[in-house]
Amino acid sequence: MKRRILLSCAALAVLALPAVALARADGRAGPGYLVVRKASGDGGINGHAVVTVVVHGFVLGSVRQDAEARVDIYQLPSTRGQGTPQAVGSDVRRKSVPPFRSAPGHEFLGSGFRFSAIGGYYRVVVRGSGVYLFAGGHGNVTLHGSSYDPRADGNFSVDGAAFRSLPTRILKRQIGRG
Repeated sequence: MKRRILLSCAALAVLALPAVALARADGRAGPGYLVVRKASGDGGINGHAVVTVVVHGFVLGSVRQDAEARVDIYQLPSTRGQGTPQAVGSDVRRKSVPPFRSAPGHEFLGSGFRFSAIGGYYRVVVRGSGVYLFAGGHGNVTLHGSSYDPRADGNFSVDGAAFRSLPTRILKRQIGRG
């Protein structure tokens, strides 16, 4: 009896494997995650972007009180729901920025503030220092740390990989490979 049950389970597993593989190939890849800690780049708020993330999902972040950063958030066209980018903090200035490929943008500049873009398709560009960022969904990221002080420019992890120092040269990665 036990042998019959084991053989039945094995047969079902063998029959189910092609169906599972086909469903995964046709389906969308699973969502991924990006974590950036203590990001700092060269040139401050007017320097090169430390992090540029384009994601269909969410982005949450904060800037340390003793640091300064500029965060530009663009709402890209999407068939799904659109959230509204937000920032809170006692030392944050907000303004509209010229559109990126016809997508409206918001600039948040200052120290000691938190920012979020949830429930839509976003392009988030971060310049400055002391930035912590967490993004989830499907998309890609471009990272570029400091070439002057590479040991103190922060670190990152994509899709649960081990944390690595931010690169001194531009590095592009996909978020959510599946």
